[in-house]
Amino acid sequence: MKKTLLTSLLGLIGLTAFAQIKNTSFDEKKENAKWPESWAIKEIPGSTVQIDDNIKFSGSSSLKISTNEGVEPSKFASFSQTIPLNLDKTSRATISVYLKTENLMGSAAIWCQVWDDKNKSVGFVNLGSQNEPVKGTNDWKKYSMTLILDRTAKRLVLGGYSMGAGSTWFDDIAFESAQANSKPASKEVKNYIAVVNAIIKDNSIYTDSLNWGAINADIEELGKGLETTADAQMLTNFMLQKLRAAGDNHSFFQPKVAAQQYASGNTSQQKPTFKLLDNHIGYIMVPSYGSTDTETGKAFANEIQGFIKKLDTENTIKGWIVDLRPNTGGNMHPMIAGLGPIIGRGTLGYFVKGKSKTPWYYTKEGEGAGKGITVKIDQPYELKNPNSKVAVLIGPRTSSSGEMTTVSFIGKKNAKLFGEQSGGYTTANTGYPLPDGSFLYLASSYVADRNMKKYIGKITPDVVVKPVAGEDTVLKTAETWVLDSNP
Repeated sequence: MKKTLLTSLLGLIGLTAFAQIKNTSFDEKKENAKWPESWAIKEIPGSTVQIDDNIKFSGSSSLKISTNEGVEPSKFASFSQTIPLNLDKTSRATISVYLKTENLMGSAAIWCQVWDDKNKSVGFVNLGSQNEPVKGTNDWKKYSMTLILDRTAKRLVLGGYSMGAGSTWFDDIAFESAQANSKPASKEVKNYIAVVNAIIKDNSIYTDSLNWGAINADIEELGKGLETTADAQMLTNFMLQKLRAAGDNHSFFQPKVAAQQYASGNTSQQKPTFKLLDNHIGYIMVPSYGSTDTETGKAFANEIQGFIKKLDTENTIKGWIVDLRPNTGGNMHPMIAGLGPIIGRGTLGYFVKGKSKTPWYYTKEGEGAGKGITVKIDQPYELKNPNSKVAVLIGPRTSSSGEMTTVSFIGKKNAKLFGEQSGGYTTANTGYPLPDGSFLYLASSYVADRNMKKYIGKITPDVVVKPVAGEDTVLKTAETWVLDSNP
């Protein structure tokens, strides 16, 4: 049966809510008959999003996303819809979807973003972060994710995506009410959320902005009926919403499986690249790097240093371009260690919390922070001309550790930033293990450059370059500056 009305959230705490998801089964078509009515569609080159009248779970159709082989694994096609809310109580709810996949190399999921009465994004849940990744070939199956809607929530942006080569079908998206339950949370759940909140209280740079009395009262009510740490994920998501409302856009929870993968190998798909540009300019692109494994990080850094050495020893390099535009973050230390020959030795930046400041730096051994070397380089390379100009390219995707790497260049002689403002995730996250094997990555300090200038929010480049369709104006502008005899 096609569902077009969001179930009223009555029962948990007497909540009155009204919202409407339109065309939940994708049966209603737009005039061109390719896309469903009421949903915004985003295709990418090599992908197709369309209504499928032949394969469906129920009703007359489903939404199919197909992506060809050869498309960058991190790229995805998606769909979304904005849903207004009118709430009088904080409560919990479940969003579900039926998914079918065929030879999906990446993953598929639905997601939901929560916006408050100040037009600020305060919550985000992703099916992939609450369940095993949906990939490969699977018949129709119902998947669900939980979320908490604060009384200040005014709208949701609900959507889905398919990442990587293969096909995914979506059908019967539903917003289901939480059931009433007066049973207190189990001891396991209480202990779990107590650990989470103790970490936040002791280490978050936003802890003084949180109303802990109101938070504890909400958690006691919202936790009723929860029995396992898996159930408690909705409470950790609630805490993230509170941190978001306080100004923290960087902290996040990493599920157990993701934490295990992050600790054992690089979870980022894109690899660093290098090339010699015209006029003997050395180009290095450093993407995100996702791992805390020592040997994997060392190999990543050594590979980048190998690229730099090859370019520098086989050519007369007039200057360098470091491209951080695709760098969405992860672990900053292998990135900086790899770029060490270009960045140069010495203190590169600081982690700042209150009156405390901890430097990060590059030495003849590798990259370090505080009192120890974090990434040791096997055979550190030194540039033939350490005073060469360096152009660093950044943009909206340059985030988190990508921004820390950017900060490492700020204040260096003969270095300039080119492009657009960065993503704005310039707080430093520290990982804290949780009882179930997951991790809380918490914004625990701000960052400052080598001259102690603090960065809160987006980094603005020295030379702002607006993108032009069909050409890389940022790269061209940087090349011109590198070749200019003036600083």
